[in-house]
Amino acid sequence: MIRRALLRGVTGLALVVGLEALYAVLRPAPKQEEFDLSATFGNPFNPALRVAVLGDSTITAPGVSGPTEIWVSLICQRLAESHHVTVKSYAIGGSMAHDLVLEQLEPALEFAPELVILSVGANDALKGVTPKKFEENLEILVSKFRNFGAVVIQSGVGDLGTIPRLLPPLRQLFSRRALHFNQIHEAVAERNGGWVVPQRESPAKLWYNDRGMWSADLFHVSSRGHEVWADLGWKTVAEALQLR
Repeated sequence: MIRRALLRGVTGLALVVGLEALYAVLRPAPKQEEFDLSATFGNPFNPALRVAVLGDSTITAPGVSGPTEIWVSLICQRLAESHHVTVKSYAIGGSMAHDLVLEQLEPALEFAPELVILSVGANDALKGVTPKKFEENLEILVSKFRNFGAVVIQSGVGDLGTIPRLLPPLRQLFSRRALHFNQIHEAVAERNGGWVVPQRESPAKLWYNDRGMWSADLFHVSSRGHEVWADLGWKTVAEALQLR
């Protein structure tokens, strides 16, 4: 009887999680424009810096008003104080790490970047990719660019449980998965000499309590959220490039 009760409990929990996931996906949401942040920044007489950006909707940024509000663009604007920055984005909304390997890696290598920003992992965690497969693909990406000689900045994975569209128990589930995937980022960076943006320095209560951090679809972050990401990312970029 105990086994039967446990089975019913597990089945019930699985049903709740499945219904929550279906609700999060099917819940009506406004269509939001996505952007290509590719641009040139700064004085052409300053030292040149080529920046390749690979990733998902954390880069194409549905939820902001324009490409200059995207966190990587904000970082490049700061870099432009001392460099002539040419940034090329290969990001496609919805991408997972294997998509970056298959679709974005080779054209980015052809661009011959000196700085690479990889923003990936959230979709892998949300869409059920195994941690092992995510780590294998992330290893390919980081090692390829490091062998090429580029400085590699990895986004890490913040607390996905803060996404307003998610309700308990999905929030707890994805909080745990996000932490694991962030730890994979850190392990891959340590092996290859990459750098991980410390997203978890941004307190979870900020993302839980302030709806202004999120766009109208309650899934992607707003321009305010991108400003927070940019501040964290800038600290990492400045340290990696030894900027003062």
